[in-house]
Amino acid sequence: MKKIILSALVAILILASCQEQKPTFTLTGKLNSNGEKTLVVNVLDGTNFNALDTLVITDGVINYSTTLESPLLMVIGEDKTRNSVSFFADNSAYTISGNVDSLNVASITGGAAYDLYKKITDSEQRIAEVSRELRPKFAAANQAGDTAKANAIYDEYMAEAQKVDDIKAELVKANPTSPVSAFVVYNMYRHGSLEEMKEGLAQLDSTLTANSYYKALMERVALLETVAVGKEAPEFTQNDAEGNPVALSSFKGKYLLVDFWASWCGPCRGENPNVVKLYADYKDKGFDILGISLDQKKDAWLKAIEEDQLAWNHVSDLKGWGNEVAKLYGVSSIPHTILLDKEGKIIAKNLRGEELRAKIAELLD
Repeated sequence: MKKIILSALVAILILASCQEQKPTFTLTGKLNSNGEKTLVVNVLDGTNFNALDTLVITDGVINYSTTLESPLLMVIGEDKTRNSVSFFADNSAYTISGNVDSLNVASITGGAAYDLYKKITDSEQRIAEVSRELRPKFAAANQAGDTAKANAIYDEYMAEAQKVDDIKAELVKANPTSPVSAFVVYNMYRHGSLEEMKEGLAQLDSTLTANSYYKALMERVALLETVAVGKEAPEFTQNDAEGNPVALSSFKGKYLLVDFWASWCGPCRGENPNVVKLYADYKDKGFDILGISLDQKKDAWLKAIEEDQLAWNHVSDLKGWGNEVAKLYGVSSIPHTILLDKEGKIIAKNLRGEELRAKIAELLD
């Protein structure tokens, strides 16, 4: 009986040893440190950074492993500080060396995903160096009133920036099935227009549809399609400064400019004088404005309304970028405007200045 049991155990062990081992991400190496240190392992999974794990450095030695569901951007660093290192990770062997107090300059080697993404970070490092070099020259030219020189410096910077975009475009074109390409497309187009995002997705292979970055971009496309020109604006209700609910549908019968802004937004405040004049000229002709603030501090919001003399309706839930209406409409940058017709249909987006005035004049003059 003992021999039978022993034979069974041996068979199980042999079977287990013959099974294919699941690939893992490993990080080994040495980071100079005083005593024991704990670092947080974060990953950008779609649109959110999530804490995946922690790793402990003992006597400067790192020996960490985990299994990643797919290649993704990883950030390892001290909790609640900017001392971190970021890189693209996959289930293969990585090494790291350097100092735990300056992780941003740590030396890393890695797998195929790391090598591919490093081409991007190397080019971005170059544009950062160019920016540091040209910034004081640009400021000096502006201060001296030398517009021609300032423009030439700006053109030099933009030429270098275009090189980075070209490198990214070539990387995606040459590697349409790579998760790195999905990340690059996501990063390039996530704040773009609906058409730009669709163009970006078209560059990727359909095998990436399960990739978190691909899915995040697809989800944003789906959201923006619900608030595209020609669609009926989604209904919402949000409170004004006195706590009174204001419904979007209450403005039907007028052309309405829905203006997403904030007291801390310089471009928003810079545009406000144009909007104030436009409102004064057309408020009695069937034009209205609803301001939706992405402020968090009520006092700052109300002070800006008073200072800029914004004499129209204003609402906010004081959640900043978490504003529920902003999320409903896919707002990722401000100022952001949406123009509605009298029936509540979206007829234009992101019109400002003379372009906005010309559109209102076309509708109401």
